[in-house]
Amino acid sequence: KATVSVLNWSHRAVPPDTYSTMGDNEHDDGDEDQQLKKKKERPIRKVTVKDTDMGPELMAEVVEFINQGLDDHKLAKDIARHVKQQLDLRGGVWHVIVGSHFACNTTHDAGTLLNITLDTTTILVFRNGPPMKTSE
Repeated sequence: KATVSVLNWSHRAVPPDTYSTMGDNEHDDGDEDQQLKKKKERPIRKVTVKDTDMGPELMAEVVEFINQGLDDHKLAKDIARHVKQQLDLRGGVWHVIVGSHFACNTTHDAGTLLNITLDTTTILVFRNGPPMKTSE
């Protein structure tokens, strides 16, 4: 089964770092509260599921990992690394592809494929490979 995904990558606007001109003893809690609030607010992203055989619970968990990656990182490789690290904790060999103009023909474990677009970012997630060894 061939899955073709095309991505038009656009960088999210990231607010510039704020530099304080206050002395060491001066402290403005209002600015810090506003900065924390800005960082915690997540933009609303349009989610389009192109192909999946995941259950709803696993899909919701993976979409949350993807949102975290998009919130914390700008580069596609960093987003993919974040999602893969989170999924590897579940066990198995997970693969995450984030990029532009890619096509993929894969074999995957049943119930682990997700091809999704959030805004203009396309992500392909699947598990394939030998099962994890159990300690005896």
